[in-house]
Amino acid sequence: MGQHILEIVLMLLGAAILGFFIGWLLKKDKISDLQTYITALEDKNNRLQADYNKNERLLIDCQTEKRKAESEKIQIEKLLIDCEGKLTLSEIESAKKDATPEVPKISTSSETVIKSKTKVKADNLTKIEGIGPKIASVLKNAGIENFKELSETKSEKISEILVKAGGNSYNRFDPATWPNQAKFAAEGKWDELKKLQDILKGGRKE
Repeated sequence: MGQHILEIVLMLLGAAILGFFIGWLLKKDKISDLQTYITALEDKNNRLQADYNKNERLLIDCQTEKRKAESEKIQIEKLLIDCEGKLTLSEIESAKKDATPEVPKISTSSETVIKSKTKVKADNLTKIEGIGPKIASVLKNAGIENFKELSETKSEKISEILVKAGGNSYNRFDPATWPNQAKFAAEGKWDELKKLQDILKGGRKE
C-alpha cells in the first residue's frame, strides 16, 4: 500500500515537473514573440519620429519663407507708396510749370533793348544759275542760307568763301551775277529771274 502511494506521488511530481517545463517553454516562446513585436513597434515609432522631424523642418522652412515674402511685400508696398507720392508731386510741379507763362529773357546794354530774332527759312540756292549742290553746301556752311542773304553778299566775298573752302579749283566759278539773281528770287520775281538766266551761261553773262 505504501509503495503504491509513493509511485503515485512520484508520478504526480513528474507530471508537475513536466508541466512546469512545458509551461516554461511556452512562456519563453511567447516572451520572444512579444520582444519581436515590441522591436517592430520601436522601429515603426522611430520611422514615424523621423518623418515627423522632417515634416517639422519643412514647416519651419515654409514659415521662414512666408515671413520673408511678407517682409518683401511690405517693402514693395512702401516703395509703391513713395513712387505714387513722388509722381503726384511731379505732376503738380509739371502742372505749375505748364500754367506759368514763360517770361522772355531781356538782355541789357547801355539801353534796355528786347531783341527778338526769327531764323529765316533756308532756300534752295541751286535755283541760282551757276550754283550746284556742292557750292550751295559751301555757302550754307559760311552762313548764307537763303536768297536774301545771298543778295546782300558781294560777289568778291562769295569768291573768297569759295576759294577758302575749295581752293583754286573754285576759281573757275564767277559769282558776279549771283547776288542779282538772288535778289529777284528773294522778292519772288521769278519771271524776271528767268529772263536774266536765259541770257546767262553757267551763271555768267555771255
